[in-house]
Amino acid sequence: MAMRSYREPTSQSKPPSTSVTIFSIGGLSTAVLASVCCIGPLVFVALGVGVGATGFWAGTAEFLKGLLPFRPAFTGLTILLLSIGFYLAYRKSESMRCALGEGCAEGNPNARNRTWLWIMASLALILVLAPYWLGL
Repeated sequence: MAMRSYREPTSQSKPPSTSVTIFSIGGLSTAVLASVCCIGPLVFVALGVGVGATGFWAGTAEFLKGLLPFRPAFTGLTILLLSIGFYLAYRKSESMRCALGEGCAEGNPNARNRTWLWIMASLALILVLAPYWLGL
Protein backbone atom coordinates (compact mmCIF):
# COMPACT_ATOMS: atom_id res chain seq x y z
CA MET A 1 0.00 0.00 0.00
CA ALA A 2 1.48 3.33 -1.03
CA MET A 3 1.71 6.06 1.60
CA ARG A 4 0.44 9.46 0.75
CA SER A 5 2.70 12.30 1.61
CA TYR A 6 1.38 15.36 3.35
CA ARG A 7 2.33 18.63 1.72
CA GLU A 8 2.98 21.41 4.20
CA PRO A 9 1.44 24.70 3.11
CA THR A 10 4.01 27.32 2.35
CA SER A 11 3.98 30.70 4.02
CA GLN A 12 2.86 32.23 0.73
CA SER A 13 -0.29 30.12 0.61
CA LYS A 14 -1.48 30.79 4.17
CA PRO A 15 -5.01 32.16 4.55
CA PRO A 16 -5.01 35.93 5.02
CA SER A 17 -6.20 35.91 8.63
CA THR A 18 -4.87 39.35 9.50
CA SER A 19 -6.39 40.86 6.35
CA VAL A 20 -9.84 39.51 7.24
CA THR A 21 -9.53 40.92 10.74
CA ILE A 22 -8.38 44.32 9.50
CA PHE A 23 -11.22 44.60 7.00
CA SER A 24 -13.85 43.50 9.53
CA ILE A 25 -12.63 45.99 12.13
CA GLY A 26 -12.47 48.69 9.45
CA GLY A 27 -16.02 47.90 8.38
CA LEU A 28 -17.28 48.13 11.95
CA SER A 29 -15.39 51.40 12.51
CA THR A 30 -16.92 53.04 9.46
CA ALA A 31 -20.35 51.76 10.52
CA VAL A 32 -19.84 53.52 13.86
CA LEU A 33 -18.95 56.72 11.99
CA ALA A 34 -22.02 56.30 9.78
CA SER A 35 -24.34 56.03 12.76
CA VAL A 36 -22.68 58.30 15.32
CA CYS A 37 -24.72 61.29 14.11
CA CYS A 38 -27.90 59.49 15.17
CA ILE A 39 -26.74 57.38 18.11
CA GLY A 40 -24.54 60.11 19.63
CA PRO A 41 -27.43 62.19 20.98
CA LEU A 42 -28.93 59.06 22.55
CA VAL A 43 -25.63 58.38 24.28
CA PHE A 44 -25.63 61.93 25.64
CA VAL A 45 -29.17 61.48 26.96
CA ALA A 46 -28.19 58.17 28.56
CA LEU A 47 -25.25 59.91 30.23
CA GLY A 48 -27.56 62.61 31.57
CA VAL A 49 -26.21 65.41 29.41
CA GLY A 50 -29.13 67.71 28.63
CA VAL A 51 -29.80 70.45 26.11
CA GLY A 52 -28.22 73.06 28.36
CA ALA A 53 -24.80 71.42 28.16
CA THR A 54 -21.95 73.78 27.53
CA GLY A 55 -18.30 73.48 26.76
CA PHE A 56 -16.92 70.17 25.59
CA TRP A 57 -20.26 68.33 25.38
CA ALA A 58 -21.91 71.04 23.30
CA GLY A 59 -18.96 71.09 20.88
CA THR A 60 -19.09 67.31 20.57
CA ALA A 61 -22.81 67.38 19.79
CA GLU A 62 -22.20 69.90 17.00
CA PHE A 63 -19.40 67.72 15.61
CA LEU A 64 -21.71 64.70 15.55
CA LYS A 65 -24.33 66.68 13.60
CA GLY A 66 -21.60 67.71 11.17
CA LEU A 67 -21.01 64.05 10.26
CA LEU A 68 -24.55 63.63 8.91
CA PRO A 69 -23.69 64.67 5.30
CA PHE A 70 -20.93 62.03 5.25
CA ARG A 71 -23.25 59.20 6.33
CA PRO A 72 -23.74 57.78 2.79
CA ALA A 73 -19.97 57.74 2.20
CA PHE A 74 -19.34 55.96 5.51
CA THR A 75 -22.12 53.47 4.73
CA GLY A 76 -20.63 52.75 1.31
CA LEU A 77 -17.17 52.35 2.82
CA THR A 78 -18.60 49.94 5.40
CA ILE A 79 -20.13 47.80 2.65
CA LEU A 80 -16.90 47.88 0.64
CA LEU A 81 -14.64 46.91 3.57
CA LEU A 82 -16.93 44.11 4.75
CA SER A 83 -17.29 42.81 1.18
CA ILE A 84 -13.51 42.61 0.83
CA GLY A 85 -13.35 40.86 4.21
CA PHE A 86 -15.95 38.28 3.11
CA TYR A 87 -14.11 37.75 -0.16
CA LEU A 88 -10.84 37.10 1.66
CA ALA A 89 -12.49 34.85 4.24
CA TYR A 90 -14.41 32.68 1.77
CA ARG A 91 -12.13 32.48 -1.23
CA LYS A 92 -10.47 29.19 -1.97
CA SER A 93 -6.87 29.72 -0.91
CA GLU A 94 -3.87 27.80 -2.19
CA SER A 95 -3.49 25.95 1.10
CA MET A 96 -6.97 24.48 0.71
CA ARG A 97 -6.29 23.05 -2.74
CA CYS A 98 -4.85 19.58 -3.02
CA ALA A 99 -2.63 18.27 -5.75
CA LEU A 100 -3.50 15.01 -7.46
CA GLY A 101 -2.18 12.05 -5.54
CA GLU A 102 -1.32 14.06 -2.42
CA GLY A 103 -3.06 14.10 0.92
CA CYS A 104 -4.89 17.16 2.16
CA ALA A 105 -5.16 18.63 5.61
CA GLU A 106 -8.61 18.41 7.10
CA GLY A 107 -10.36 21.27 8.79
CA ASN A 108 -10.78 24.93 8.05
CA PRO A 109 -8.03 27.23 9.33
CA ASN A 110 -10.14 30.29 8.53
CA ALA A 111 -13.23 29.35 10.61
CA ARG A 112 -12.45 31.63 13.56
CA ASN A 113 -11.93 34.62 11.27
CA ARG A 114 -15.22 33.89 9.54
CA THR A 115 -17.04 33.82 12.88
CA TRP A 116 -15.60 37.17 13.92
CA LEU A 117 -16.34 38.61 10.49
CA TRP A 118 -20.00 37.62 10.79
CA ILE A 119 -20.18 39.14 14.29
CA MET A 120 -18.62 42.39 13.05
CA ALA A 121 -20.91 42.46 10.00
CA SER A 122 -23.98 41.95 12.21
CA LEU A 123 -22.94 44.80 14.50
CA ALA A 124 -22.22 46.99 11.47
CA LEU A 125 -25.67 46.24 10.05
CA ILE A 126 -27.30 47.20 13.35
CA LEU A 127 -25.32 50.45 13.46
CA VAL A 128 -25.92 51.41 9.83
CA LEU A 129 -29.66 50.78 10.19
CA ALA A 130 -29.86 52.57 13.57
CA PRO A 131 -31.52 55.74 12.22
CA TYR A 132 -34.32 53.65 10.74
CA TRP A 133 -35.06 51.51 13.78
CA LEU A 134 -34.70 54.53 16.07
CA GLY A 135 -37.28 56.39 13.99
CA LEU A 136 -35.01 59.36 13.28
